[in-house]
Amino acid sequence: MHPHSLAAALGCSLLLTSALAGASDRFDTLQLNLEKTSALVLAQAQRAWYPEYFRRAYARYPNLPAGSLEAIAYAETNWTHVRPDPAQDPRDLHMPRSFGVMGLYHGGGFADQVGDGARLIGRSARQVIDDPESNILAAAALLDRALAASQSDKRSRALAQPEDLAPVLARYAGYGAANGGIADYARQSFAYGVLQTLQRGVNEQGVQIKAQPLKLERAFDAGQLQKLRAPTLLMNAGDDSVRVNDALARELAAPALKAPATDVGAKAVDFGEAIWNPASSSNYSTASNAMSAVIMHTMEGSYAGSISWFQNPSAQVSAHYLIRKSDGQITQMVREYHQAWHAKNHNYYTVGIEHDGRAADAGNWSAAMVNASARLTKSICARRGVNCASAWSGPGYDTFHLVPDSVRVKGHGMLSGNENRYDPGKYFPWSNYYSLINGGGNPPNPPGKYWVDTFANATGYKWPSTLTPVGTLYQGTNYVYCKAWGEEVRSGSSYNHYWLKTDLDVGPAGAWVSAYYLSRWGNDEARDNNGAVIPDC
Repeated sequence: MHPHSLAAALGCSLLLTSALAGASDRFDTLQLNLEKTSALVLAQAQRAWYPEYFRRAYARYPNLPAGSLEAIAYAETNWTHVRPDPAQDPRDLHMPRSFGVMGLYHGGGFADQVGDGARLIGRSARQVIDDPESNILAAAALLDRALAASQSDKRSRALAQPEDLAPVLARYAGYGAANGGIADYARQSFAYGVLQTLQRGVNEQGVQIKAQPLKLERAFDAGQLQKLRAPTLLMNAGDDSVRVNDALARELAAPALKAPATDVGAKAVDFGEAIWNPASSSNYSTASNAMSAVIMHTMEGSYAGSISWFQNPSAQVSAHYLIRKSDGQITQMVREYHQAWHAKNHNYYTVGIEHDGRAADAGNWSAAMVNASARLTKSICARRGVNCASAWSGPGYDTFHLVPDSVRVKGHGMLSGNENRYDPGKYFPWSNYYSLINGGGNPPNPPGKYWVDTFANATGYKWPSTLTPVGTLYQGTNYVYCKAWGEEVRSGSSYNHYWLKTDLDVGPAGAWVSAYYLSRWGNDEARDNNGAVIPDC
């Protein structure tokens, strides 16, 4: 392995490097698991003081039900003190920014919870943004204010019961002044997520929320609850059981090749599991969508907040689908054959899927959300002719990382023109996702093509023996066709005489790049990512 490949592939111990040399796919998985474990340990350490901060908040606002603040923090940020990048252009975000452990909004289209909460507790907005204790205290003050507004007898404040919190949480949510069916559903969904967390309880990675025997049937009417719980699982917290919805399972087993629906009513969805809640017509285009690729996003916020934001006419952003982390519920907001506004200059041919949570959160990718997303993507591939076998299966990234256009299922941060994004992030389980959408196994090489990884942008040439540049093959995973012996390319002790025929990202098809740029192989070697020798041309 030449030194460039070590710099590109590692980031963890030399011991692992030597032990796993020659087993690159397994190494990538272990490296991801190591980084994820390290991030979770760090997150747990950062959460150590949060229980004490919550205790102090309840002492100041004693009418709030025990666990309500912790459940809000879990639903909104997974107990992560969120610090959005101040340099990020708000127009490039798919949600208004939220801050701190409690995920408080600071204007930008939603309520100014940061400013309002700061005034209620007598601290500055900067303290509420930067200091976890102030952030929790500000949220407690806002929730207490919403509780007071919901009680008919303003002279007598009483300790609220958890089931009474649904309208209080809806008032607290901070989604602005929008009203109507979808806005109401978004607020109900937020309340449901918080109460569902209280009902189940949490004890993981330093997050501790005691389960409570509350009855969601008392918090929501039957119609609301049916929709909030739909569609995939039937849950009973009383006997700790989770059962498959047999009717849905039978539907999923049937072929998914249906003609596009033309109505915009309750059943106007392209995917049978999804709930139809249309985005504002100001936030997408009815122009035709070629539907030839699928793009993964993270909301950088919550499922309920995204539903509300995509319905806000001023948002100027949308996605086709949104997926809830807690149970994999799917909401469709734009028809697949229309252009959602999620990927800039790639909107005209892509279907966008937003995932609950944040790309930087190592604990974000619940099995329920990943499995629901895979079912959806597999359906899109079957119905729209997208090549699921071309899906990205390599590592995730915490920076922008362009991959070839031939990869038709990939992340937002892998698209040209989206250099300021990296979602769904390095913790998204790409290898497992590939297996889920392709029925298991490693990605096959397309006929006559071989996967290779390059550690840097490689200059393309017309022939292996004439060094006149004609374009560029971008760093990342690419297809090549075959190899030929040619001019040596050398840097120190690293060298290669082999040249690889490929289609450049910028420049003509059938050009040549040096095998020196291969991340996984060394001097005068030219192998694909599975270790197979690339054939001679």
